[in-house]
Amino acid sequence: MEGVRDLDSVYAFYREPDHALHGGPEMVRFLDSVADILRAKRVYLGTSHMRLSLSRAATFAESSQQPCIMVFADGRYVNLSYHERWEEGDLVRTREEGIRCPAGQARAALLELLARLKPARAEPGAAADGPRL
Repeated sequence: MEGVRDLDSVYAFYREPDHALHGGPEMVRFLDSVADILRAKRVYLGTSHMRLSLSRAATFAESSQQPCIMVFADGRYVNLSYHERWEEGDLVRTREEGIRCPAGQARAALLELLARLKPARAEPGAAADGPRL
């Protein structure tokens, strides 16, 4: 699923029977613990079998050019990672930082990583070209 803001459709995706074997129930528990945060933040949610992506951009093409957060719920643990990429002339640089934590601590980890996402240019009050992280 490409970037959506409707958390209910993300819940529905992870509740599908096909996802029961691929972390769906764990992801639903993670979503339960952070639903209020996700509804309050201006982020777009993308889904795959085992990963949830959070980005300030709605489409895959746009989000691949901007920082994003990836979430993988694995039983008792949640893996969260922050990804960013940028171009310097002919070079494409990437940076990633991950946090693996017990599911009960995933909320704090998500808040930490969300603080790194720069506002989308279309978001009210967003700086056109803020500093790179």
